[in-house]
Amino acid sequence: MNHYDPNRLTDGVLRAAVKEDAAQVIPLLVQAIDDIAYALAGEGDHEQAMHILRQLYEQEDTRISYRNVTVMEREGHVAGILVAYDGGDADRLDQPILNRPGRSKDEKYRLGKETRPGEYYLDTLSVDQAYQGQGIGKALMAAFEEQARTLGHSRTALIVERDNDRARMLYERQGYVKDDVLIISGHEYDHMVKPIE
Repeated sequence: MNHYDPNRLTDGVLRAAVKEDAAQVIPLLVQAIDDIAYALAGEGDHEQAMHILRQLYEQEDTRISYRNVTVMEREGHVAGILVAYDGGDADRLDQPILNRPGRSKDEKYRLGKETRPGEYYLDTLSVDQAYQGQGIGKALMAAFEEQARTLGHSRTALIVERDNDRARMLYERQGYVKDDVLIISGHEYDHMVKPIE
């Protein structure tokens, strides 16, 4: 049961995710990426897909590994997450996902190419519904861009589903511009980029 009081604002803590966050991180991941979650799992059954995503999160060398996740914690609860990595590492990070024993070979589970070498990529940004509208998305975006600077990147990138106007407006306000359209898991996404100084 969530005992969060939306009228009581407290400062959150940004921190690196740990394996033990899986039960709170995976639902936020799925909330943000929707059908891509099933493509990552290579599985259409919801319960089985969630189990596989948790295993992939607990590994050290996948795109959704806890090592690539930053969480915003409030009152002991994971209020939001960001998943980010070097676009040049995408193929390497996808190998354990693609080579997982029992993974379906069905075309609908094919992983689309979301990022490119030379960009620091925001794979996922998600805020728990109970904490939305409190600036957590903006704080996570700032953390993402600071990670990019710290790691020496000169450009950040992300994708947004073409009909997700709320997310697109957030990204445009942050200075992101569309440079391509991608088809991933049967949906159209805008690939957006921003130079980082």
